[in-house]
Amino acid sequence: MAHEMIGTQIVTERLVALLESGTEKVLLIDSRPFVEYNTSHILEAININCSKLMKRRLQQDKVLITELIQHSAKHKVDIDCSQKVVVYDQSSQDVASLSSDCFLTVLLGKLEKSFTSVHLLAGADATERNWLCVKCQQYLSKA
Repeated sequence: MAHEMIGTQIVTERLVALLESGTEKVLLIDSRPFVEYNTSHILEAININCSKLMKRRLQQDKVLITELIQHSAKHKVDIDCSQKVVVYDQSSQDVASLSSDCFLTVLLGKLEKSFTSVHLLAGADATERNWLCVKCQQYLSKA
């Protein structure tokens, strides 16, 4: 199955540790619908949400994932294919539970072709995401 080849999981505490250490560049992608992203998101996260058209364009290689990232970002993003990429959505618990045709599976697969380290934020429910938003805000305000 396609989803067995994509991404690995990362837990919230590990992501916070990565961000706080500052030793590695981390690209955060929020794949929730724009309304949810706009309500609350991890600072510096780029919203790449699902549309049937975008999913089909990605599947048919009509758009590069790096172009989609740049287009979706609020500002110019320095893309380094060796940086860690962490993706989260509203409810995915682990990579193995994703259907092979869902947008998140397609997104993770395309990211994995362009980046060496792709992770799904494992089991982050709304409470954990809110906690992570606060932790990231504290981290970024210190920088």
